[in-house]
Amino acid sequence: MSTGIRLALALGLIALPHVALAVGDSAPLCGDVAGSKAVVASQHGRWVELDADQWQFLRGVYAMNPLTPPGLPYGDRAALARFDDLPNGIVFFIDGDRACTPMTAPPALLSLMKDVATHTIQHEQPGF
Repeated sequence: MSTGIRLALALGLIALPHVALAVGDSAPLCGDVAGSKAVVASQHGRWVELDADQWQFLRGVYAMNPLTPPGLPYGDRAALARFDDLPNGIVFFIDGDRACTPMTAPPALLSLMKDVATHTIQHEQPGF
């Protein structure tokens, strides 16, 4: 599948929570995890379960992100969808058997997620 179509798919998955908010629906936007995984697989993407540290880190990112709904995301874990020809990933917050509140993960965030997983947090400057 072409890069343009994959990008449209990714943007569509990310735009859904904003459409839901625009119509005044305060319910979480969730879909079946199996269905989300199937869509990612059908586009030759990878579905990566994230560890607990990454999930907690991403909850904070989500809460402070001006492009996501206010508050913390739903769920008790997270997964990342990646496509070889796209620099961004898509984070899904998993609530039981539902994939909720997709959030884009640009390359800088993907790098930080890797640092969190490997416990190799780098600081630009030494402490005080």
